[in-house]
Amino acid sequence: MRGHETRPEGPSRLDGRISTSIETILGLIDGTSMVAASLVLFYLVLRTKLPSLRILSLLLGLFALAHGLYHFLFTFVIGYEARAALDTLSVGFLLSFAIYYTKRGNLR
Repeated sequence: MRGHETRPEGPSRLDGRISTSIETILGLIDGTSMVAASLVLFYLVLRTKLPSLRILSLLLGLFALAHGLYHFLFTFVIGYEARAALDTLSVGFLLSFAIYYTKRGNLR
């Protein structure tokens, strides 16, 4: 039994087509923006000569990449273990960035 129609005029014209939810669209936007931000930071790692700025950019870029991949996996519901590992990894990179910044925040 299919249940009763919620609309008195019958099925919608959109019935039968694949609809994309807002969560999927936002997950793709989140993942894409985080991965793009990580690419900018990795470019900065390659171009800069200051060692502390290079390390800070690398740690922040690794965080952005891991967190962007987490958003992609969360959007496409791929494996809880993989999502948990990437979430833990991204938090670890962010904490290491914060600790390094408090110790060596000056860019000299």
